[in-house]
Amino acid sequence: MWSAVRRAELCFSAAAMVMVMRQANTSSSYGGLRLATQATKELPKASTPPPAPTPLPDAPLFKAKKLEDWLGPESFQYKGLLVSREPTWKDCQDVVDRVANRGEFGEDDDIKVKGVSAKEDLVAVADKLLVKVKLPEDVCEAIRRDVLEVGATVRSLCPWSDGLDFKLEIIGENSCTRWHRDNYCARAIVTYNSGGTEYAADANVDFWELENCGNNACIIKDPSEICAVGVGDVLFMKGQKFPKGPRGLVHKSPEILYHYNGLVVNRLVLKVDVP
Repeated sequence: MWSAVRRAELCFSAAAMVMVMRQANTSSSYGGLRLATQATKELPKASTPPPAPTPLPDAPLFKAKKLEDWLGPESFQYKGLLVSREPTWKDCQDVVDRVANRGEFGEDDDIKVKGVSAKEDLVAVADKLLVKVKLPEDVCEAIRRDVLEVGATVRSLCPWSDGLDFKLEIIGENSCTRWHRDNYCARAIVTYNSGGTEYAADANVDFWELENCGNNACIIKDPSEICAVGVGDVLFMKGQKFPKGPRGLVHKSPEILYHYNGLVVNRLVLKVDVP
């Protein structure tokens, strides 16, 4: 009797143990499944990094073949724009000096037409600039053409401007030969005789000296790297207030020159300013 009872207890214990083991195995299996599921869960993908910005060109000027090229998007990467041209007029140095000595440009050595709106006729502007001066016909035609073509291009470059200031100027000893950046939006300039504007790349400029010293020899690191535009070239310089992209071209007028008799060499220039 006892053996039968004992065998029954042993069977019950064995059955209970089997149940416990099954439960344990089941729980472990479910847990393992859960862990496996968590381990293989797809992680969120990292966002694609933005493309690196296009580096700005080292050269300060965008050199174009024609004025219309200035209106492309590439021009906004530069501090200045340039179209190189061969003069279509004869050398006019003697005439410019005579006009300057006679005082035909007035006390300030310039003739201005200011605040020219986008709707105003540029032909009328050219007439106002030339009506009082006696210059060779080929020089007058070149100036008239530049007022129309350069003026129209500057209007397109700066459509936000309320008006442009046109100036025909004689520059002699009143020349600004210190390196500087213009404290307005922009200027287009054409020189008709003698020599054109000088400019420098930022890498060749000590900007602390530029803002604090005033000594040209200290401002430029390597004088051999100074650049200059030629007679007849059209140069557009972005000033400190130009609203978009690189601005503040470092530049100056060429050094003052004198004739063998000691009289100053005068330059005739057209300026189209964006205030």
